[in-house]
Amino acid sequence: MTSFELPDLIPAESEGSDDEIRRLSRALRNLALLTQKMVGASSVVLYLGSERARQMDLRDCMIGQFEDVGPLQVMSRNLLRVYQDVAEGGTVPVAAQPISVARIGRNRRQQAAARALFLKDGTCIGVLAFSLVDDETETATAVIGGSRLSQTLDMLGTTVESLLNSRMRQIELHQQLADHQARMQGLLRVSEGDPLTGLCNVAAFAKYSRRLLSDPMKPGLLVLLDIDHFKSINDLYGHQFGDKYLRSVAGAVRDCAPEGAVAGRLGGDEFGMVLPLGPEMQCTEALRDLLTRCNNMILRATALLNKPDLGRVSIGAARYPQDARDYDALYSCADLALYAAKAKRRGAALIYSEEIGNRYDYAALAKNLRAACDEGQVVPYFQPMVDLRSGRPQVYEVLCRWNNPRHGLMAPESFPSVFTDHELATHLTRHMARESFAEFGNAWPQMAPGTKLSLNLTYFDLMDREFVFDLQVMLNENGLDWSDLVVEVQETVVMDGANGQVFRSLTEMRHRGAEIALDDFGTGYGGLKHLRTWPVDMLKIDRSFVQMICLNHRDRAIVGSILQLSQELGFRVVAEGVESEEQAQLLLEMGCDLGQGYGFGRPMRAGVIFGAEAAASPDAAAEGGAERILLPMGGDAARRQG
Repeated sequence: MTSFELPDLIPAESEGSDDEIRRLSRALRNLALLTQKMVGASSVVLYLGSERARQMDLRDCMIGQFEDVGPLQVMSRNLLRVYQDVAEGGTVPVAAQPISVARIGRNRRQQAAARALFLKDGTCIGVLAFSLVDDETETATAVIGGSRLSQTLDMLGTTVESLLNSRMRQIELHQQLADHQARMQGLLRVSEGDPLTGLCNVAAFAKYSRRLLSDPMKPGLLVLLDIDHFKSINDLYGHQFGDKYLRSVAGAVRDCAPEGAVAGRLGGDEFGMVLPLGPEMQCTEALRDLLTRCNNMILRATALLNKPDLGRVSIGAARYPQDARDYDALYSCADLALYAAKAKRRGAALIYSEEIGNRYDYAALAKNLRAACDEGQVVPYFQPMVDLRSGRPQVYEVLCRWNNPRHGLMAPESFPSVFTDHELATHLTRHMARESFAEFGNAWPQMAPGTKLSLNLTYFDLMDREFVFDLQVMLNENGLDWSDLVVEVQETVVMDGANGQVFRSLTEMRHRGAEIALDDFGTGYGGLKHLRTWPVDMLKIDRSFVQMICLNHRDRAIVGSILQLSQELGFRVVAEGVESEEQAQLLLEMGCDLGQGYGFGRPMRAGVIFGAEAAASPDAAAEGGAERILLPMGGDAARRQG
């Protein structure tokens, strides 16, 4: 006689092989042994051949004589099939009962009994069957048919059902937990992912980057990438293509990031990576090669879009912990490197250095702005706008210069963060107005009648309801009137609605007598409707249209159209960036009123430029006739105005 040992109810390699399933396996083994002892069975079969049992990773288990196991399996399979047919839409036969009795063996004298096993949902999951010791008397039938044995079999079956139902409940709970975790993961991906590119969003990028940069013994690199001229590409090909372009760049950034790195989209056209650095990647040359490979991958990916001039990105990087020991400081360093790369040339890639920090740390400069104003380091320079017909200055534009002890004389381009801070921007405007009004007021009596001062205002200034009144006080203190003032604003400033505070501030200043000039006309977001509805008296043609006006027919046509439109609307026109006599003569012939640029004079301090104005007496002007005051052209004059 061969005896079968009860195998594990699940394969050893199954995912569900945990402590709960092993406890179930032992419980069912003990129950099979208990069945054998209680009913005096020669063999016991726990048949679990249903589809539901397979889903639960359960297998048949058998104990007893080899020759009895096969017939018991057949008996169990037949009983299970009856209830499976019912589940598929059939009806239970009259003779079909949960407990079945039959004869098995060679002489069919051995008695067997089987009990169908059900889950709580009514599904028949298996059968518990056993055979009694072979007895040639008829007492065996009477024993099986007796109520005591029937009750015992039903009790054992109920116990098995209880164990299987518990296991089923565990599976359901695990599945519910898995579904819940999957939903949580989905929500996490939605909350932490950028919906357009699938990369981390800003918050998630910061969170995972901080985690990656938490151990100074594990060096890392923070890389910031900014797409060059993305706005122009977006305007040229449309927003739908712009989104496709961003996804293409994002895919290349993702491919650049090695395993264990973090990649994210940090803004409209800015991306970031944080990656661990092995010993072989910590030298500067290896890092430059890495940034070059990343740049090339982006170029290859965007080349598939079949548009010219795509894939050019500026890159700035900073090393952890060499450049900074926390994420925020490291980000600032990488951002400075990115700005330095843009200043060098578009498409450049730079790694942060102390030299870059000293030169481009605008945030540190901005913190010192108030003190610099109080100490007299921030001063007004003046550049003339000259009448192209008479050659005399009619307006002097106020230009801010910061004589920094460390960095030398700096133009506003060197401290741009000031103009994104409401308090600093308004403080600087008031300081420049106060200083320039004082210097212009002192020189005004010696100037030609009608000479004006031009002051640049920011969006923050015009949004301040008290600004007009403050400006009135400063004009009065220096003996000036609103008619002596030209207010310059960028095209982007007039994007506000016609009933907004910016519109009201400009209208009020114009009502008091100031001229309103629209600066850098033709390069911003402004439209012709602003010329129709907004208070505008003067247009300043951007230098980009003037530089090649003598050589480029298109530039000449654009300038001519602006001049014709201005004449029809009654606007005065100033051409910026005039650097040669030839340009000035052509602009005069085209009907331009005023010119400004190095050809007429560089920005200078009041004592220099107003002293020269005072020296040019009316008698001297009469002797000179209509000759312009163009300066000799040198190397410096060929450069753009700072």
